[in-house]
Amino acid sequence: MDSRIRVTPWQNQNDFTTAFGKWFVKVLYDKPFDMTELVAHIAKDSGVERGMVTACLQAIIKQIGELLCNGHPIRVPHLGLLKLGVASAGAQTLEEFNARIHIKNLYVNLVPDKEIKKAIANVNFVKYIPKRRIRIE
Repeated sequence: MDSRIRVTPWQNQNDFTTAFGKWFVKVLYDKPFDMTELVAHIAKDSGVERGMVTACLQAIIKQIGELLCNGHPIRVPHLGLLKLGVASAGAQTLEEFNARIHIKNLYVNLVPDKEIKKAIANVNFVKYIPKRRIRIE
């Protein structure tokens, strides 16, 4: 499979960092797949009817959300380990720590399996510089 990801340069404009003025790249994402497009893609690849794929995906998504929210990491074969992560502010002492105050964000981590790591190791990057729009006043 010949994989390509478009990347575009951007310049750090944050003068509070040591990276101020340096150039980096970021990924230019294509349009995300919605559920209908994902179902069609899976059905075509697997030969399973769309209705069955839809029912299975809906059940999987519901169960993943429920299990993650109850503290269960989920190992998805050939994909990786899904688990919740938390970002928090620090408290001066254990006694001062209050979850409602100090927890700032809850997010999902994916720790990729070997297959995913191998697949993304072979991606080709294509530099893309968007055309600048000329403003006419």
